[in-house]
Amino acid sequence: MQGARIRSIAVLLVFAAAALTACGGNPAGSDGQGVVVRGTVQGAGTLRAASVGATSAATVTVTVLENPSITTTVAGDGSFTLRGLPEGGFTLIFTTGGTEIGRLSFSEVKPNQEITLTVQVSTSGVVLLEEQRNGIGHGDIEIEGNVTQVVALNPTGDSRFLINGHTVVARPGATAVREGNRSRNIEDVTQGRHVHVKGTWLPMEGSVQPVLAQEIILQDDGGDDTQGPGKTNCAAGQKMEVEGPISAKSGSIITVNQQGKGLFACEVGSASIRKGNTTYTLAQLQTGWRVHVSGTATSLSGNVCNVSASEVKVQQN
Repeated sequence: MQGARIRSIAVLLVFAAAALTACGGNPAGSDGQGVVVRGTVQGAGTLRAASVGATSAATVTVTVLENPSITTTVAGDGSFTLRGLPEGGFTLIFTTGGTEIGRLSFSEVKPNQEITLTVQVSTSGVVLLEEQRNGIGHGDIEIEGNVTQVVALNPTGDSRFLINGHTVVARPGATAVREGNRSRNIEDVTQGRHVHVKGTWLPMEGSVQPVLAQEIILQDDGGDDTQGPGKTNCAAGQKMEVEGPISAKSGSIITVNQQGKGLFACEVGSASIRKGNTTYTLAQLQTGWRVHVSGTATSLSGNVCNVSASEVKVQQN
């Protein structure tokens, strides 16, 4: 009798484990979801699928490189959610009509972390505009956009700004303001300026969760942007020298984010690519590498300057 009871308990345990698996149980997290990514895609309306006509936006799909079974289609409002992503790091692949648009890679991903993203897609690739991490990992945030309102300006106390829908607090001793390598004052953060903010979440204030800026990087003067990103002339034929990390790669185009100047979509298919005396191929270029691109401006697409590159020098990989 005792042996039969033990066998019965074992059978029940097997069925319980199977039921947990069938219901998506995952010991990685209390909610069974592990690492979760919630994203918003901007610019899908600029991607047109020939099969559905020029008046319809192309469908954008997001897939996890390390586990292609984790995939989803971006909804009509630009939102998407992925669950069960690997901790440590992963790469998201954005495609439309079976063609890859670009990739975004993430590292130092903690168990059960929830990552909220805002990305911009275009024919030039995929650009990460904002990233927020909650959960076991850090809660830091990066914001990119225009200063829509100067709520309070106080050189000796807290200043407040509305930037891309966020309330940003600048505090003496905690916030650095700069433009390129030059230090700036809080008075230089004016309405209409395009800025990049690195900060941390402050406690909720009613329904608003402000951000304490650790750094505010001024990226343009808020004036006429016909000269291209920041203060760079993007007129066709203008000689260009672009330096910064590769934020996206799609086909033979790399998108370089130059500090204080903005985004540059560089066509490097026929360019010389090297680091010192070492020659690289286009396939070897990776997002995150720091490069110096020499070339010629071809056109301005929104806030992205298109460049035909003649030479790419890898500075850090």
